[in-house]
Amino acid sequence: MTSIDYYEVLEIERNADHEEIKRSYKRLAFEYHPDRNPDSTEAEEKFKEINEAYQVLSDPDKRAHFDSFGHISSESMFSDQNFDGGFNDIFGNLFEEVFNAGTRARTQRGRDLKYGLQITFEEAIEGTEKELIIPKHTICSDCEGSGAAPGGEVTCSDCGGRGELRFTQGFLAIKRACPACGGTGKRITKRCPTCRGEKLIKTDHNVKVKVPPGITDDSRLRIRGEGEIGFYGGPEGDLYIEINIEEHPLFKRDREDLYCKVPISFVKATLGAEIDIPTPKGKSTIKIPAGTQSGQTFRLKGKGAPRLDGRGVGDLYIETNVEIPVKLNKKQKQILKEFSEACEEDNDPLSKRFFDKLNQIFNKSSNNEAD
Repeated sequence: MTSIDYYEVLEIERNADHEEIKRSYKRLAFEYHPDRNPDSTEAEEKFKEINEAYQVLSDPDKRAHFDSFGHISSESMFSDQNFDGGFNDIFGNLFEEVFNAGTRARTQRGRDLKYGLQITFEEAIEGTEKELIIPKHTICSDCEGSGAAPGGEVTCSDCGGRGELRFTQGFLAIKRACPACGGTGKRITKRCPTCRGEKLIKTDHNVKVKVPPGITDDSRLRIRGEGEIGFYGGPEGDLYIEINIEEHPLFKRDREDLYCKVPISFVKATLGAEIDIPTPKGKSTIKIPAGTQSGQTFRLKGKGAPRLDGRGVGDLYIETNVEIPVKLNKKQKQILKEFSEACEEDNDPLSKRFFDKLNQIFNKSSNNEAD
């Protein structure tokens, strides 16, 4: 036979009072409860020992008997107790009891909703306001959310309308939601024809959305309380608006900075000129100097998109793309030949530097081969 020291099991001193015994029991029972330790035989056995120890030490007569004889055989400890109901029937679900999880139906927050909103490039820059139609569930107006037709609802006979069943086990007062009515206290005998007993109906809901200036692609706006309705008096969920910005035919965007490639003619790039450029506010002009190269970038400070936090505006970068003339007529070709003959090395500094480096490489290779 094995013997158990119940004071050691509950981790208390031998002079512990009733409140100390209760606190230690509750702490240990919660720690080793099978619901928290699934598939653990060791935890289940420990849990049984803890409950066995509490049954003894919480009873003055049994505790006195135990104190008189010291370690007691575990085989005869509960000979006078009725355990025909089994382990689970005696102690119930302690995990639910500790957190009061088995009481009357509790409030539940409504589900969040998601909506994809496509806006134009200009709307993203300037900001806009949209009115959306969002399908969502609302309380059925015909049955006022009961789910029952007129006269089709009765008080639950199992719980007497309280919505919960109460069990007393030792010092524990266990409350559980009534399974017959789901914790509502009412039972439906005839369903509402409008919502078919679901208590909710789906309707279109108008929502106004303010899109702030400078919003970026894939941003997400949150509108509190515009999601699905909550249950049992719970709050409504939120509505999340996912922003998708249409591409612009001219601008590329990197946060608050804008980029645009502008073609210019060979003559304008050579002689310099005033050229038209686009901006978020409309058409504008800039002066480019003589000798502007293809790919050269000009920065226009404060002409980009506004920052989303409202702290300033980005820049606009204009990249020139020098266009080579095509389909030349005879006169144009003759003029270009004369122009080419009149050009000197200083007119093409980039070409001169490139070919100088190229000649250096070839000359070096030739000298190495000769050696």
